This record gives sequence, structure tokens and C-alpha cells, in this order.
Amino acid sequence: MSIKHTITLISGLALLIVPCISYAECDGQLGKVEHIFDDFEQYHALQKVDAKKQLRVNVINDEQCQLHIILSSENQAQLRGAFQSIAYQFRSNAQQLLSSSISRLQLIDSTVEVELFIPAGTPVKSGLYTDRLQIKLYDQNKQLLDERQLDIETQIAPRTSLSVLGYNTFAHTINLGGLTPGQTYTMLPSLKVVTNSDIKLRVSSDNKGKLIHSLYKQKYAIDYSLELAGNWLNLSQDTQHTFSYEGQTVFLFPLKIQLANFKEQAAGEYKDTIRFQISPLHY
Repeated sequence: MSIKHTITLISGLALLIVPCISYAECDGQLGKVEHIFDDFEQYHALQKVDAKKQLRVNVINDEQCQLHIILSSENQAQLRGAFQSIAYQFRSNAQQLLSSSISRLQLIDSTVEVELFIPAGTPVKSGLYTDRLQIKLYDQNKQLLDERQLDIETQIAPRTSLSVLGYNTFAHTINLGGLTPGQTYTMLPSLKVVTNSDIKLRVSSDNKGKLIHSLYKQKYAIDYSLELAGNWLNLSQDTQHTFSYEGQTVFLFPLKIQLANFKEQAAGEYKDTIRFQISPLHY
């Protein structure tokens, strides 16, 4: 008895169905960069608050995107000028303080606000300062979508003031007491100069370096010299002196007076007026 096995081959087509997931393409772009506040040009080292420059970077077409901005400084967060560089720092609306010159910024409502600031007390010489910011927009895959360069230019204005230490008015009377021939008087106030620039100081004497008798005028006069910053000045003519700013905001110039070896002068009051005029030097 034989048994026949019949093998039937069934051929078929198996279909593997894979769901198709489509990602919307991100068309995010950098929009307008706005300057919303800037007081860099008025900065001086004696002010109590930081100087600030605030920028707002707008992003458009970001609805389908997860974006961030990379902000970098060409000069490593320094404003460079002809005489010095000014270090500054970054703050943003998403982070308290950005410690690096290359910073990642998160968007809030399609914008990033960033603040450049010069810390109060930083010595700064007047002049033109520049830097360049690089603004780059990236998606969640770290793909560069857009970029922009922003030039920062700041003209720090010269600020110079002159006063006599310990006095609050512009005119001061110094009483030398009794006048002794050849005597040097050192108990005089100092000139105080606050400046952020090189300065020119002009010194003049109404009586050309002579103490004139209040009653007899030119008939009785006593010659004298004035010492300023270690130099004895000949007050018979106006003199001009220049002082360079080297990171020192306040200058103090002690004053001395030396009388000539006079004799046979009338008793009474002798006086003169010395005038100091100060101005910044421009290059």
C-alpha cells in the first residue's frame, strides 16, 4: 500500500506597512535687531551704576521650530579703542549673567533680549570704541538657519572737572598769614581733577606773579612762585601743562607758594589772584 504525499506550494506576497511620519520644515529666520537702550557714551568711572546697551533680537517663522541663538563677540567681549580696550559683560532675559564671550540664548516669545554692560568703576578713557557681534540662529538639530553681524560703536565723551580739595565753591581765598622773605608755604589746598581724558591745565596770575599791596598797589609788590605737580611755575606769563590719562580717574595736585627775598616793604595786606582753567585734549 503506497501513500502519496501531496505538497502544495502556496506563494503569496507579504506587505510590510510602515507608517510615514512627516516633520514640518523649520523656516525660522532672524528678524529685526532693535536698540532699546544705550548709555555707554555717557559712562564715567565714578558713576555708581553699570553702563548698559540693550538689544532685542526678533525671530520670525518660528512656530514649528525649537530654536536657540548663539551670540559671540569678535573681540572676546571687549570694546577696542585707540588707547585701551574696555571689557564688558553680557546679561540676557533668560539668564542672569553670561560669563563667556560666546553664549547660548533661549528665545522667549520669539525674541531674545541681551544687555551689554560695563561694570561701574571700570577706568575708561574717552574715545571711539568698537566691537562686532555675531548672531547665529540654530534649530534643535544644531543646523544653522540664519546669521547676522552687528557692529557696536561707542564714542565715550570726555568728562573733566576741576575743584579745590575741601572747598565747595569756584573761588577760594587762601590766607598766608605773616609774610616772611624767602618763605615756602606748604599748607595750601590741592587741586582735584576728575577726568577720563588727557588734559591741558592753564595757569595765570592777575598780577603776573606778584603779591600787590592792597592800598599802594604797584608801589609795593612781592614776587612769588607757585609749585604745581612738582614744578615751580614762573607766573610772569601764562603757562600751560598737559597731563596724560593712564587709567587714573582722579588727579590731586598739591600747591606750594615760595616768596622772593623781599625787603623794605610797607606793612599791610598783599594779594594776587591765580586762575586755573582745565580742558580735555582731543586727538
